[in-house]
Amino acid sequence: MRKFVTTLCLLLSGMAEADEVIIDLLIEYQRASGVAVSGLDQDSLSKLYEGAVVYRKVSVTERHNGEETTSLRVIGYRLIDQAREPLWLAALAFDAGYSSRLTERLLETNALGGGDWYQHLDMPWPLRDRHWLIRTEKNTTLAHNSANRLWEHRWSLVPSASSRVSELFSDGAFAGISAKQAEKSVPLPLNNGAWVMGAAGPNRTLVMVHATVDLGGIVPDGLVARQTRKNLTKMLGKIEQDADEAWARYDPSYLIYRGDGSLIKPRQPQTNVTEASMRQSAR
Repeated sequence: MRKFVTTLCLLLSGMAEADEVIIDLLIEYQRASGVAVSGLDQDSLSKLYEGAVVYRKVSVTERHNGEETTSLRVIGYRLIDQAREPLWLAALAFDAGYSSRLTERLLETNALGGGDWYQHLDMPWPLRDRHWLIRTEKNTTLAHNSANRLWEHRWSLVPSASSRVSELFSDGAFAGISAKQAEKSVPLPLNNGAWVMGAAGPNRTLVMVHATVDLGGIVPDGLVARQTRKNLTKMLGKIEQDADEAWARYDPSYLIYRGDGSLIKPRQPQTNVTEASMRQSAR
């Protein structure tokens, strides 16, 4: 009986230490980013240890041009027994394929694996398609201030992008989308979010992805939240599936950067890599 009690105490102690690591990562990210991700209860933490995806919905109020708007942020959490780097590669792979309805094309790159992307969403009838420009970047300050425990790849809408989108279609089709399709598409008023990965152990990673999206028009907020949650589920599931093959699939013509801004060097020989293909890297 004494041996059983001792074993149970050690087990509970280990769980408490694991809880503390997760909670510390959440608090540290929330403090640095302002995104309300902490506050998971014991039931939610238990679900994480079981491999389940945990969700939170948070109302976000912002002021633009003197007017307040309230949007819904959806946050997905998952604890995966994998090292962080292959999961990071899997999450930012060029051919991620999270949605067959989404078409995207890289427009230009910026420092540390960021870039501007045109994205087009094929909406189900009778809703009009949506399109937008987003800018991605690595939050290297977060990595530095957290002693590299937290990596963040974030995105946000490019401001005043309507004229730039029009220029993309001045000569006809772009990224597989016709100029007529683009003309009929509705620009998004809001789309920002991030991939966040925290080192919870040598081979354990706390993965979070959050998104605040407003599709504009008459699309109900509840429908947007359900679709966002569905997409996050696919994203969090797919990266675990792809992590085992991440290094084998890592294409040296499409370079990926860690959350601290350092380059992840491919393990395969870099042969026949042109300057143009190297510039396509924006993950």
